[in-house]
Amino acid sequence: MPGGAHTSTNVGSEAGGFRILGGTDGNLRIAAWGYWPADVVASFLANAPLAAQALVPVGIFVFDCKELKPQGAEGQEAIRVLFRVLARSPFAKGLIVRGNAMTCMQLARLLRECSAEKRIEFAEAEAFGS
Repeated sequence: MPGGAHTSTNVGSEAGGFRILGGTDGNLRIAAWGYWPADVVASFLANAPLAAQALVPVGIFVFDCKELKPQGAEGQEAIRVLFRVLARSPFAKGLIVRGNAMTCMQLARLLRECSAEKRIEFAEAEAFGS
């Protein structure tokens, strides 16, 4: 993401976790991978919705899920909380980078449940040089 300084939060291990990259330019990128254990879920709940509140009306939100596995009930609830914040946050464009088909189906359902499906669309990983 071009522009301003960036802050980063990294949580988890190779097996499962997330990285938040936010900038003073009002953009936000969250990369998520693997299956989240309880400590990763708790950290996501504490950090991701708060980071989403920093989005600005011209900001871009990217949720890179190309390495994310389908989540259990707790992980789904953490993502649901993020999507609820995003549903009412001002930003210009929201993208979820596609990965596993089952994960995409789960995320699409969570978007609908949170009334965020019209604000965030799916994009292919190739569009991001992956």
